[in-house]
Amino acid sequence: MSKASLVIVSGGSACNDIAPAFQEITQDVRYILGISDNGGSTSELLRVLGGPSIGDLRARLTRLISESSSEKKAIKDLLSYRLPSEGDIQAIRHEWNLIVQGRHRLWHPIARDKKESIRGFLVMFNFEILKRAYKNFNFRNGSIGNFFLTGARLFFGSLEAAIFIFAAITGIEEETSVIPVIITNHTASIAAELQDGTTLRGQCEISHPGSSQQQEPPVPSSILSPPMPHYYNNEEEEEEEVSNSNLVFDKDTDVKLTAAVRRIYYMNAFGQEIFPWPNPNFIKHLNRAKTLIYSIGSLYTSIVPCLILRGIGKSIANSPTLKHKILILNGTSDRETEGYSALDFILTITEALNQSQWVESLQLEFFDARLEYEGYPLPTDKPLRPSKNILTENEKDHISSRPSSFFTHMIYLTNSEIPVDVARITEFGIKCIPVDSLEPLYTSTNLHEKLVQIIQ
Repeated sequence: MSKASLVIVSGGSACNDIAPAFQEITQDVRYILGISDNGGSTSELLRVLGGPSIGDLRARLTRLISESSSEKKAIKDLLSYRLPSEGDIQAIRHEWNLIVQGRHRLWHPIARDKKESIRGFLVMFNFEILKRAYKNFNFRNGSIGNFFLTGARLFFGSLEAAIFIFAAITGIEEETSVIPVIITNHTASIAAELQDGTTLRGQCEISHPGSSQQQEPPVPSSILSPPMPHYYNNEEEEEEEVSNSNLVFDKDTDVKLTAAVRRIYYMNAFGQEIFPWPNPNFIKHLNRAKTLIYSIGSLYTSIVPCLILRGIGKSIANSPTLKHKILILNGTSDRETEGYSALDFILTITEALNQSQWVESLQLEFFDARLEYEGYPLPTDKPLRPSKNILTENEKDHISSRPSSFFTHMIYLTNSEIPVDVARITEFGIKCIPVDSLEPLYTSTNLHEKLVQIIQ
């Protein structure tokens, strides 16, 4: 088991509880996470500062922090902490000031050197917010870990450097890494094209649309701060508070999609489809790891956006080292996958990976020209765009791979709310591995046992 190496494509919060199942197999684990989330604390960061979404990255990083000492636990508690989502906005801002000044109770167990290292990036974040005071940043539901990662990214000018410093300060094992699926300092947004022709833009609109109505703030609390001096105009401050329907949301929405999702794609700020390059480290680890796991998470907003990028489908299908390609099937459905069966999950992921191969073929002429003349004027006899806009169905069939190229096993719960046709899935050359559970939820223990059986 010491030679095992895993690449995990997963959702943000869904996979956090089962991460120990992977870490107990080996420390050589690479978590691939999307950067297109635009909900919660991240939505306010995107509105004011722009940049890639870091909420899912922060959630996985904090989950990997060891609690082997009181100091590490305190650091984990600090970087996992959220400011209140309700209450007086002045009290919330006051609590943030206590944190950034190093006077909050969460700092007490942390040694001075690490405290000042962490606080330095929070100060950097606060400085950038003050520079944009006219945008009136809303600290409600704010994640301190998100603020730290953002401050580090802005300081270094690199998301990967920010992740490195986060892991170094918190003591995450060097063999374990959290990898953003795209390297960028800009916002990466996704859109969904539905079967009825409707287009949904942004992860929140696809997965958990927020309410358009702003709720009245509850009665102000005096727990976090004393009464405000006379020079504060609370009524004026509350009127200026920016309404952000994505800041606090409920994923268990009752609002259904008008039709099933046809495909997911990336878009620019103008709503035009774009084809971002994947993180080269994703490709590298697909060509050195022994096991690939499609973990639990939102199918269309967490898993698929990591798979449609150019080169991913080809790398998974043709990897010289991947011996096991395992789908861990969700135990329940959500807004994105209502009515789906296990086979629908398999075919959707297969379609996404084939979409990756189609995009690569379609864009090949343009990208090869760009690579050949990088940094130099392009010659007039080289096309700046692909010579054809679409692939024919015959061309797609020629490029496409079968599900067995992307899957070897599927792990599922025996009491899953998602129907599983074992016989039909087995016909595709995919082995089905059941997991017994009292509820439609995985635990790190029962999942670890099945993974060991497959990987050994």
